[in-house]
Amino acid sequence: MPRARAPIVMAVALLATACAPGPGLAESEPTPIPTTSTAPPTTTTTAPDPFAPGPGLGPETPQIAPLDLFPVAPEELPPLDRVEGVIAFHGADAAIRSGRSTTDLDTGTLPAQPTWSRDGSLLALVSLEGRQAEIDIYDGATGTLVAGAPTDRLYFFLSWSHDGSRIAALGPGTGDNGEPQTVLDILDADGAVLHADAAAAESLFVAWDPDQPRLAAHADDRLLRIDADGTASDLGAVGTGFFAPKWIPFSDEVLLTTDIEGSAFLVRRSIDGQDTLRSLGPAEAEMGISVNPVGDVAAVSQRFDVENDPAAERIALPFLPQTGTTRSGSVEIVDLATGDRTEVFTGFTLWTEWNPQGTHLLIYEADVAAGTGTWWAYEHRPGLEPLPATEIATFEPTPIFLRSYLVFGDQFIESPRLWSPDGTEFVYAELTDTGSLIRTSGVDGVDQPTAIGTGEAGFWSPLPPAR
Repeated sequence: MPRARAPIVMAVALLATACAPGPGLAESEPTPIPTTSTAPPTTTTTAPDPFAPGPGLGPETPQIAPLDLFPVAPEELPPLDRVEGVIAFHGADAAIRSGRSTTDLDTGTLPAQPTWSRDGSLLALVSLEGRQAEIDIYDGATGTLVAGAPTDRLYFFLSWSHDGSRIAALGPGTGDNGEPQTVLDILDADGAVLHADAAAAESLFVAWDPDQPRLAAHADDRLLRIDADGTASDLGAVGTGFFAPKWIPFSDEVLLTTDIEGSAFLVRRSIDGQDTLRSLGPAEAEMGISVNPVGDVAAVSQRFDVENDPAAERIALPFLPQTGTTRSGSVEIVDLATGDRTEVFTGFTLWTEWNPQGTHLLIYEADVAAGTGTWWAYEHRPGLEPLPATEIATFEPTPIFLRSYLVFGDQFIESPRLWSPDGTEFVYAELTDTGSLIRTSGVDGVDQPTAIGTGEAGFWSPLPPAR
């Protein structure tokens, strides 16, 4: 099994390409990036300056050398017919890999947050140039720019509605008290603002209804429903131990945590009324939630503190208090009908994403002290004895992949990101001694991950259109 290169001490800067503040997090809030490792690092390298101006923050856009994202000659490539619709980007370059052909996107600026529509027909991204930004829409099959709209907000999260008519866009704003907030704008399919300031809060996370273009939003400690016309309805107080709510397919319910008589519970809650609650058991820790697309179960990542862990003193993250505590956790599969739970993984996780078929759960276990992470795959076998999760690969994520996406996994898994359309492979970005690589890997842990190109991050189109 491949292992990562020498450990690196991470310093996470919330820059414009990292889209700071992150989804639902104001700049003053610490980002929870814990660790389960207690082994001391053998090598320490200098981390990037977390306070250096990032792309889009300074008066001028930094000049980054052009990079051929897919430089390998076709005859040297492994079989790539299955690699349809992988978007990769680095600096000012972005390209789509489709089999052995590559389509370069003529962004002309720094691309950020490339996000596929749920049918793969369109790709939205934020183009940054200095402090100016634009939402650009590309044809998913040809890579042709089909629409674009300027924006005054440097969005750090995009997600298409299931019908492809709207885009939820989160970006920084300022509240009435002058404090930073996260603001939700709803854009149309051309990237233009349809409903500005649909919601705002210090902590704001959203999820689209699979059946109609409306959103559930976790705004601070409140649950909101934002209808297609942009009207927001306050559905009352909920718990704060979770981040993004998740819609339960084929229902009007979302899965979240809430307080009941002073205790936290995982509940199914109707988005159309305040009083319809179905408890699925206690929620005793911070929780990340990922609902299986079949709608029968959810993966719940529980995260909790471990006191007096000396490893925590070595975490060089300037926005985390060095208190001697670290984080651990587990992943449980919760039956959405009965509330029965099965623990399938132990360790701190940042990203848990189901494949489109609901047969496998991709798990990213973080080891911040070592600067690495490990991919695991859990096979969901309803009615059968669960199998242990399969270890896939330990690697060092690229800084952009880590700080812009992995640490905000609870929000980004709201729409398809890493899985191939057939659910047998996934894509990720690794930092190596020779540069940043885009790799794909199967879920059985047998074959080595395959490098298909270079780049800071890559995402797989959920349903690539015919090319």
